Amino acid sequence: MKFVQARPAPKKVELDATDRKILGALSQNVRLPASTIAKKIGLSRDAVSYRIANLKKRGVLQGSRTVVNIAPLGYTATHVFLQLNQPVPSAEEALIKKFKEYPFVRAIIKFNGKYDFELAVVHKNLQELDEHVERIITDAGEYLQSHDILFITKPLAARIFPKNFLPDKHVLKHKPVAVTKEPKLDATDAKILTAVAREGDMPLHKLGQKVKLSADGSKYRLRQLQASGIIKGFVPVINYDVIGYNVYAILLSIKQFNATKEATLREFLEQNNDVLWGVKTMGKYNVLLYVCTKDPNDLVKTTSSLRSYFPGDIAEYETLINYEEYKYAYFLEMIAQRGPS
Repeated sequence: MKFVQARPAPKKVELDATDRKILGALSQNVRLPASTIAKKIGLSRDAVSYRIANLKKRGVLQGSRTVVNIAPLGYTATHVFLQLNQPVPSAEEALIKKFKEYPFVRAIIKFNGKYDFELAVVHKNLQELDEHVERIITDAGEYLQSHDILFITKPLAARIFPKNFLPDKHVLKHKPVAVTKEPKLDATDAKILTAVAREGDMPLHKLGQKVKLSADGSKYRLRQLQASGIIKGFVPVINYDVIGYNVYAILLSIKQFNATKEATLREFLEQNNDVLWGVKTMGKYNVLLYVCTKDPNDLVKTTSSLRSYFPGDIAEYETLINYEEYKYAYFLEMIAQRGPS
């Protein structure tokens, strides 16, 4: 799931080409030193540092996160979509409070559309998932009209910004750390994951102080966690609303979604400028996409283009306006605190 800003949003911000280039570099790795970004875009280190500080001050940059692959830790995330019976605001607020308190919910997003909420439920097995969903259904009670469960089976696309956001595509050149070793997590690694979960750009000396390592030791451990595939990257938290963008979720049911049609979908995702995130799923829908556009007409163009790639093959689809995020990734810290199992 992608980050969706809380409302009310700060005053709208206009970005120039240099700001966009800096954000493009940070979207690849928020831990990049200002000096490295400066070389990429032809500015001084101080100028880059000033602009990053200003992006934070204006509410564009709202922090950073470490993207962690929870599969090697023995967990899976399944997405539960809830359609409610239009509860009064006080009842909805009470439900949100319950959802936020669930230790097994990794993320909560509110929508305008057929579904009111999407909950990313983290579990070890199907029995545990069943228990979690049963609790959600019980707590929603009379306000729950229907729910659908989507099992994520395969990633298809992942970006921080739509492709046409950046003025210079060369800024996006980035070589991710290759996975070269078996996943393994010891107590120190668990502490590191806890420390950087909500602060992906934490300086090495500060991280070292938290986990009782030197800066070099912390750097080595981070690289090992990346090499094992547990850490997938370090990303900025962006307030899309403040820069004039809207985020939408698209749920698709493609008929006979085989390998050939998956290849066609990947071609669409590669060509399309607006898709941020996409996964293959099992359930009522077999594709879940997040789309980010500045002009609502671009959403229409994206959905029309998508349908042209699959003439007559889209059995059903829903478009949801992402309204507000109430929780993200805090359960990750709980996993890390358990240490090695």
